Amino acid sequence: MRETPFGFEYSWADLQPIRALSVVVVAGQVIGALGGWVYPRFPDWFESMWFGSALSTFPSFVVGLAVQAHDKPGSLSANKVMVRRFALVAALMSCFALAMPFFGFGEVE
Repeated sequence: MRETPFGFEYSWADLQPIRALSVVVVAGQVIGALGGWVYPRFPDWFESMWFGSALSTFPSFVVGLAVQAHDKPGSLSANKVMVRRFALVAALMSCFALAMPFFGFGEVE
């Protein structure tokens, strides 16, 4: 993981130690996007899919923590910084999805 002027930057290789967590989150986002497409919340299909994907990110992260802890015990504590940043991004995405209707997304003009 390299530090940049913007805070941090990581590559797929940095996610190798927490691969199970990453895979569960991405799978949860895909399932959430499909749910947003099947059960649209907004008039635009992209907004609905993004909403479903973003909303499912933090719950997928929580499930991924359990899977990662079971799959490779000790890997979460050995990679605290990456897990903490992953949690922050997941929480922010889910919170923004919940706030989307208050920002005027999905309004029909």
